[in-house]
Amino acid sequence: MIFFGVAVLAAGAALVLYKKLHPRTEDSERRKVSRALRSFAAPRGYKVIDSPVLVSNGLSGWADHILVGYFGVLLVYDLCYAGEYFGGPDEEQWVIADEGKRYSVPNPRRAAAQCSGRVLTLCRDAGHRVPVEQVAVITFNGKKTISYIKSPEVIKMGKLRGYLNRARFDEDRGVNVEAVTAVLEAARKN
Repeated sequence: MIFFGVAVLAAGAALVLYKKLHPRTEDSERRKVSRALRSFAAPRGYKVIDSPVLVSNGLSGWADHILVGYFGVLLVYDLCYAGEYFGGPDEEQWVIADEGKRYSVPNPRRAAAQCSGRVLTLCRDAGHRVPVEQVAVITFNGKKTISYIKSPEVIKMGKLRGYLNRARFDEDRGVNVEAVTAVLEAARKN
């Protein structure tokens, strides 16, 4: 019985130490989304591009991740902050309330519209017709993280796998994954 108590105490101390040494950072949250996308993409032969800035004809667009599949292209934007999210789908800024403090973040849908234009232009110029979709992922899953933004394209990290498992992401629309990925990688600004 004493051994069990000591083991539980040691496990608790190890957990506290791990949390202190490995705090949640934006990079770690972005890696979580990237891992989820890559685990979805690998068995299907899809490709994931992380942190791309695409440039075409002097114009640029960015996304946190791009998933290229037979369904088309999915632009993924990470929201790496805990709290309650407020705002309209088309508002310029969204507000995050966390423990009595309020922050504003730019609406990623505006960046998605710009990046979507770059993807469509690049693919059209290369002779590919590609449908482009977008989603914003709130990376914190705690009970205090809630989205009041009324849009099906704003989801929590825990719902990402379910979102990706929809039939539309397994639909074959004739997109050449390798060719489209090569076009996007070639337009990537380093």
